[in-house]
Amino acid sequence: MKTNHPPSPDALLAFDALARHGSFTAAADALGCAKSRVSQLVKQLELELGAVLVLRNTRRVALTEAGQRLAVHARQLREMLDRVRGDVGNVQDCVEGPLVISSASAFAQFLLVPILSELSNQYPGLEMQLQVENRLQDPVAEGLDFCVRTRNVYDEGLVAKPLGFMRETVYASPGYLAQAPRLEHPEDLCLHRVLYDSSKAPNKTVEWALEKDGVYVRMPVRPVLSCNQYSPLVSGAVAGCGLALLPHYVASSFLATGQLLPVLPGWSHDCWPAFLVYPYRHPLPRKNEVFVQHVVPRLRALLAAEPQTA
Repeated sequence: MKTNHPPSPDALLAFDALARHGSFTAAADALGCAKSRVSQLVKQLELELGAVLVLRNTRRVALTEAGQRLAVHARQLREMLDRVRGDVGNVQDCVEGPLVISSASAFAQFLLVPILSELSNQYPGLEMQLQVENRLQDPVAEGLDFCVRTRNVYDEGLVAKPLGFMRETVYASPGYLAQAPRLEHPEDLCLHRVLYDSSKAPNKTVEWALEKDGVYVRMPVRPVLSCNQYSPLVSGAVAGCGLALLPHYVASSFLATGQLLPVLPGWSHDCWPAFLVYPYRHPLPRKNEVFVQHVVPRLRALLAAEPQTA
C-alpha cells in the first residue's frame, strides 16, 4: 500500500546495493547483513512507493522502469552519506578551523597570547578566537571550546584540567624604592604609596592582607591609583608610582629587565587555583586535543615559576 511518508533511508540503501550488485546475496554481502533483510527492505520500499521495483528470478534481478529511476536517487543518498562521513571525519581528525577560547584579561595578555602564538605557528590552519572576559561564562551555552577559570570550576559537568596556583606578592620599581621610606615589614606599608586592585574591596575596606609562614597581617593602605585590572597597576609600578600586589606571571617580564623588584620577601596576599575547562566530548576533536596538549603543560610551567626574592 502506497504511503505519503518518505521512504526509509535503510531501505533505499539496501535497494542501492541491490541495483549495484545485481543479486540479493551480493547486496547482503556488501551491506554485511542477511539476504532476508535485504529482501524485506526492498519489499517494504515497494509497498511504500506503490510500485514494483525489481523483477526477480533464481539467479539475478532486473530493475523495472520505476526501479531504474529510484536507483538514481538511492545512489545520490549513498554518495551524500559518504560525503557526510568524510566531512565529519575531516573535522574530527584535522588540526585546523576555529577554536574559541575565553580568559580573563591579565591571564590572556601575560600568559595565553604568547602560548597561542606559538601554537598558531605550528598549526597555521587553526583559527583561534580569544574572548577576553572577566565574567564567568558558560562554554556550552556560549559556544566556547575552552575557558580559563580561577578559584572554582563551578560546574561538575565540565572537564577541568588543573593549571596550578596564582599568588600575589608585592613589587615596586628600583626608582621608587630608592626614594621611599624603609619597607621591612607589612607594618611599614602605612608609609608608602600603593597601587590598589579595586576588585578586592567589595566592602570599601582598603587594606592589604598578607601572610608569611602562617602569620597573617591586615594593614590599611593609601592608594594613589586604584584599578580593577592588573595592566594599569603594573604599568604604574614600573613608572615608580608606588607598590603593587601582582601575580608573578604579570611581573615576571619586568623582573627580568630590572624594571621591577620584589619586596617584603615571603609575604603574599592570596593564592588561588586556575583551571582549563571545556565541555566533555568523546572522542575529542584532534584540534582540541592538540590545544590541550600544547597549552596545559606550558601554563603549568609558567604558573609554577617561583617569584624571585630580595
